[in-house]
Amino acid sequence: MKNNRLFAGRKLSVLSSTVLSACVGCGAIFVAVLAFAYVITKIDATDLMLSVMSTAALGIGAYAGGYVCGKRQRRNGLLSGVLCGVFIFLIIVILSALFSKAAESFSVPAKLVLTLVCAGVGGVVGVNSKSSRF
Repeated sequence: MKNNRLFAGRKLSVLSSTVLSACVGCGAIFVAVLAFAYVITKIDATDLMLSVMSTAALGIGAYAGGYVCGKRQRRNGLLSGVLCGVFIFLIIVILSALFSKAAESFSVPAKLVLTLVCAGVGGVVGVNSKSSRF
């Protein structure tokens, strides 16, 4: 009975850590988009440049979320990073469908692969970084 409670607490801890890390990743996406918006106001950006900037913001946010998730869990970096990437991707797809109807305008499978790869790499780097509490 005691093992069941410990295991249930661990599952809740993994889930809460992943959701918190996904929120950190979405915050990093927001900051990157703000920085790119500032750059866009200073230069005349083409549609291709806007697409590259939004993709870069997604990659930066996914990496940051995966890094924080790996750093918090301290094991299974690739798995925890990919799980965090799935949460980030779902949040971004839902928000884009609700607010801008942009879900149809970009390549969903390509963005999913980018998000999962960046978050997985961030998780591996987070697990293997020097120990400090997050």
